Amino acid sequence: MGLRNLLGVALAFALVASGPTPAQASAPVTPPGTPQVAGTQFLSAATVDLAWMPAATGTNPIAAYEVYARRPGWNYPDQLLTTTTSAWVFVPIGGLRPATTYQLYVRARDTSGLPGPASAPVTIATLPSDIVPGPPVATDATATTATVSWRPPAVAIERIAGYDLIVPPATPTQPIQIRTSTGPSTTSAQLTGLRPGTTYTFIVVARYTDGTPRSAPSARGTVTTAPSVPPSPPSDLTVTTLTPTSATLSWTASAPGDFPISRYYTYVNGGALGVPNPGPDVRTVTFAVSPGSTYEVYVRAVDQAGIYSAPSETFTFTAPGQ
Repeated sequence: MGLRNLLGVALAFALVASGPTPAQASAPVTPPGTPQVAGTQFLSAATVDLAWMPAATGTNPIAAYEVYARRPGWNYPDQLLTTTTSAWVFVPIGGLRPATTYQLYVRARDTSGLPGPASAPVTIATLPSDIVPGPPVATDATATTATVSWRPPAVAIERIAGYDLIVPPATPTQPIQIRTSTGPSTTSAQLTGLRPGTTYTFIVVARYTDGTPRSAPSARGTVTTAPSVPPSPPSDLTVTTLTPTSATLSWTASAPGDFPISRYYTYVNGGALGVPNPGPDVRTVTFAVSPGSTYEVYVRAVDQAGIYSAPSETFTFTAPGQ
């Protein structure tokens, strides 16, 4: 082979050897894991509360959980009932038909839109609408009280043993709280001890004398109390007595808002002072200090409805040395 041919072969080999490297195969994308249904509560004519364990995260973060329903024996697509970011809390599921059997399941979907496997289905049978009371409705609400009423179920009154007004638990580990109970002919309740400017969620459960079914819960209802004027901030904060090891703090009383002052809370360097909180007629506290240390203190008032004032102005002082 001549020199010219040898140079041509070498050049061709060099071009092949220096060509682009084949692309590496991308890593497979893992979808979210399978949620596990943790339980149901308060099955009604058209609603049920459903809770599930969080799914394991795949390649991408979980964006949402989707709750689906299928009706056994029906050749229709499964129905998407709700989409939520919640997990391990009871999620109210609506859009169901009375006296109907459903299989509910949950699947996670990640931020790329990739769905994970469906959970094992849970079977429910909604109640007939005639045995379910109406949701509680606020007929009168103040800052700390509210009257709620509900529509009785369309059954003979002799079948009703009474009603329970219930605060639904948020998670499967929380207990059910019965706020009040009434007799069979009472379909309203007066609530006291509420916090101003707060929304409460309730359901009504009808208790039946025949026990079949044992009870029938209403859909959820909410009650929002009226806002309240808070106390004014304490004023004229000062240290009246100061030694290397103790300081006595005093202030001028707050002006009450809508409710009388209950007590004062004192704070030092951003945390609680660590002394008993004085009542409304005591406006001084004594607490331990360290020689040469600097302290920032302030005070807040709280009224009998549990509403706090804004903080007083911060007072700064340094304990004298020994």
